[in-house]
Amino acid sequence: MSYHGRFEQQKQPKGRGNQPKKGGKGLKIFLIVLAVLLALILIAAAVGYWFIQNKFSKMNVIELPEDTYVYTEATDEYTRPAETEPEQAEDATEEETTAPTVHQMSADDIVNILVVGQAARAGEEANMADTTMLISLNTYTKEVTVFSILRDSFVKLPDYKGHTCGRAKFTVCYNLGYQWGGGTAGAMEMTNICLRDNFGVEVDYNIEVSFDGFIKMIDYLNGVELELTQAEADYLNKDTLYVQRHIEPGVQVLQGMEALSYARMRKAEGDSDSDIKRTERQRKLVASLLEKFRYMSLSELNGWVDELLPMVTTTMKPADVTKLAAKILPMVIDLKMTGETIPISGTGWGDMVDIYDDGNIHSVIRFETPQQKKLIRAITEAEVS
Repeated sequence: MSYHGRFEQQKQPKGRGNQPKKGGKGLKIFLIVLAVLLALILIAAAVGYWFIQNKFSKMNVIELPEDTYVYTEATDEYTRPAETEPEQAEDATEEETTAPTVHQMSADDIVNILVVGQAARAGEEANMADTTMLISLNTYTKEVTVFSILRDSFVKLPDYKGHTCGRAKFTVCYNLGYQWGGGTAGAMEMTNICLRDNFGVEVDYNIEVSFDGFIKMIDYLNGVELELTQAEADYLNKDTLYVQRHIEPGVQVLQGMEALSYARMRKAEGDSDSDIKRTERQRKLVASLLEKFRYMSLSELNGWVDELLPMVTTTMKPADVTKLAAKILPMVIDLKMTGETIPISGTGWGDMVDIYDDGNIHSVIRFETPQQKKLIRAITEAEVS
């Protein structure tokens, strides 16, 4: 006897009642096609994974010590007069208490990436953080918040590697971490701790790009388009180190060294002594770059990645990039970008301080630590009270 009577069934006469059901052959073909498609998808996924791994293996990947930080509310000796807060209703309505349960946004929906543009030149031993930005990607709301961290923020530097620190400008933190921590990993770690202690920021990944890397990145793209005011054009024309031509106000395409001069500008006519106008320009430049990426072909984007990645130092492993890309790609078209500063705009206030007790007065930005943590963690950790 044959298995499941298959042979006996074949011997039966081909009468009308024994015809195979209509669609049976079509279903078999459909299943075969589906299997082929699934195989192709799996192959494409494997090739894509290999491609990403190969690309991002070109980065300089470093590892920071295990994070044992526990977030706590902080007090601040510098405070403004307390403001009267509106009274809150004590009784919740029945409708509020019986509302259906829905997915609530949490810190798991947010990725915080700290990007540092460091100013060390060839042969210099210590890196300086010329530009520090926190990119907070919210996959729940599909928003990217680009925080510019003001260099003049008067922060409490963390005690680090046996060194006891007091208050100073935020701009010195990266340099001290580099010296005391033995390189870029120390610079990143001390900066991360400083941001958590003062502003409640919890960094997931760090990225460092040098001046040389920034210049090559812009030059590869054949420049970046920016609209310049008369004051900005005048400032660039005075910078004979980075700018080798006469630049007019209006919409201009700036090459690498010119774009770097624009990003570092903080003393154009009409600018105040603070870092706010400078960071506005940096966010404007980032927005222009993102817009340019929209119209790049795959081959152009591939070449740009090959050019840039060897000049990047990061804590982000290739596997982390793969996971992050899987989160971002499905929503890239819908992503909205907003800009903000740390301290949050309108909440800090200027002061003149003899930081080092040497008779020299420095312009700084003070802030209330508990207030900053509340405002910033609402965006970066979804903590809304």
